[in-house]
Amino acid sequence: MKTELVSYAVRLGMESEAEVWLRVLQQRRAECVATLDREQMRYESIFKSQHGGRMYLSWFSIQGEGGSPIDSSPFEIDRLHLDYWDRCIDRAVSPIAFEHVVSFAPADVESAVRVDSAG
Repeated sequence: MKTELVSYAVRLGMESEAEVWLRVLQQRRAECVATLDREQMRYESIFKSQHGGRMYLSWFSIQGEGGSPIDSSPFEIDRLHLDYWDRCIDRAVSPIAFEHVVSFAPADVESAVRVDSAG
């Protein structure tokens, strides 16, 4: 099981486009959820913040082992997501990766998250 929190800077001038991207993901939530199994993604949340005059998008995820990468996805929403990513994320700014230290969850939630791919 891999738990991640990573923040990415949005390219300056692309903040409005990033807002459109986030709305697309919200409006097409069911399609996004349908892609999770192939990635072994147990949970994914996206956050938005401002730091130093820049917009950042942060992904929190819990992912099982052996998932397929998004760039091999047959889903149209994943292709659209990657297109927005390429246009909006500033690759010249290093992502901010947070080190996972500890998680706390009731046993039923922990069990549900740890379901294997056969599950």
